[in-house]
Amino acid sequence: MKERLHKRLQNIRAAGNYREIKYLKPISATRILYEGREYLNLCSNSYLSLHVHPEVMRAAAEAIGDYGAGTCSSRSVSGSIDSYRDLEVEVAAFKQYGRALIFPNGYMANIGIISTLTDEWDVIFTDELNHSSLIDSTRLSRAKKVVYRHLDMSDLEKRIRKERTGGKKFVVTETVFSMDGDLAPLGELLRLKEKYGLHVVVDEAHATGVFGPAGIGVEEVFGVTGKMDVQMGTFGKALGSFGAFVLSDEVTIDYLVNRARTFMYTTALPASTLAASRQALRLVSGDRTYKDELWDKVRRMREGLLGMGFDLKESQGPIIPIVVGDDHKAVEAQRRLMGRGIFLQAIRPPTVPSGTARLRLTVIRDLTPQDIEYALDAIGVVGREMGLV
Repeated sequence: MKERLHKRLQNIRAAGNYREIKYLKPISATRILYEGREYLNLCSNSYLSLHVHPEVMRAAAEAIGDYGAGTCSSRSVSGSIDSYRDLEVEVAAFKQYGRALIFPNGYMANIGIISTLTDEWDVIFTDELNHSSLIDSTRLSRAKKVVYRHLDMSDLEKRIRKERTGGKKFVVTETVFSMDGDLAPLGELLRLKEKYGLHVVVDEAHATGVFGPAGIGVEEVFGVTGKMDVQMGTFGKALGSFGAFVLSDEVTIDYLVNRARTFMYTTALPASTLAASRQALRLVSGDRTYKDELWDKVRRMREGLLGMGFDLKESQGPIIPIVVGDDHKAVEAQRRLMGRGIFLQAIRPPTVPSGTARLRLTVIRDLTPQDIEYALDAIGVVGREMGLV
């Protein structure tokens, strides 16, 4: 087996797709220490920088004092402490859904949703650029899978009309696509849902706390808050903690409690994580300046990159893909930026389609104007050196 795996690794390396784990130490929201050198981190998903907010950290520490370091059991056995109920009630109210259920992470939540709610006679329509957790969840389900062109509601409608299934029709999509930063047209999707009786599952992992006037997400942007059948969101990005939540009606959540294997058979999150998430949610729901400060910095970074001629695709918000194309070239751009003190990772297949390798830059609230100008200068120099602009 080792010989076969070695050959496969050689092929991965030759294609420019070899990955190595980089062990680093965070020293602030925006700085990391890697192999003895300090870098400006432009890879964080902590968009609001709440993972280092004093109130969030204090809440986690106090919960450890009250509950200990872990739950050491699944929620179905003895791990569903009262902190779960409190957080589920608050996140459901914030997102304007009937009920919430917390899962250990977004991947397990998506696997649980799709594999549990679909049957073998159903069909799942899935965006071609959906996150791997959604791709894998459709593969693990017994339903038929139909892929539609990225964000193309006309193509989706054609495929819906062609499908003669006796079962239910599900549509699964991210709302903010994690590698492209563009938005699903949820208003149009709601129209299709109502026209064809679809069951729509949306993944708001990268939208919660960031998009919409109140930070509710992309549903709020399109005026469809709480109107999808199921929503998945996470605490591990803009809310700065860990874990995921599923939002739906009472019956659907009850069914997931009773049948979702990724919920039933895994150890529950510790109280410290739940307390941190609850405090972060309270900060976001009570004060819009966190989101507003982020968007000021997003606009400055975008203006600078676009002004230099970089291809940012159709992205919006803090996820900014700087498209390079060739896998080897993306890795070389990463190497040169690290030489200038910028920690910015090359994203290559299978994470993104072949020929679309990119540097995935993320803007977070704690970046200073000086950080942004330094980053723009370094990216501009490397971009010109490599013919990217």
